[in-house]
Amino acid sequence: MDRLFNSTFENSLRLLLLLDEYDMPQTLDMLYAVDFMTIYSEPFGLSEQNLNGDNDLKYSEFASQRDLVKKALKELVLNGTAEAVSYKDGLSYIITPEGEDYCGALTSEYAREYRKAAKSVINATKGKSERSLIAEIFKLGGKSYRQEGHQ
Repeated sequence: MDRLFNSTFENSLRLLLLLDEYDMPQTLDMLYAVDFMTIYSEPFGLSEQNLNGDNDLKYSEFASQRDLVKKALKELVLNGTAEAVSYKDGLSYIITPEGEDYCGALTSEYAREYRKAAKSVINATKGKSERSLIAEIFKLGGKSYRQEGHQ
């Protein structure tokens, strides 16, 4: 492994925890948006601090994160902890019983805080489409960029 942070492995663990919080299958884009909102929940008014700390480049990170999420979901499917299913006219992902067992072993403080933040984000985004969430994230990114003095 070349890097620890933002690796496929790290993303896989977060996504597995996120899938464990959902009752229904979720699309790649929904998981992509909700994971970002979970680790950076402060700008969305869902927490007082971000799980991954303050990062001036978080919105730039979001733009490149989709491919990492896609790779992480592929790994979860290949190792049997998640399943790709045909759901609502497309491909979605759901945790498997093996994935649920694996999540039971993820008991670090970060895992507990991630689950707590994920529940808050999931509740706040109920009924919203992944496209509207992605648009909201990009809108906040643009606002943040302008506030930093860029035009």
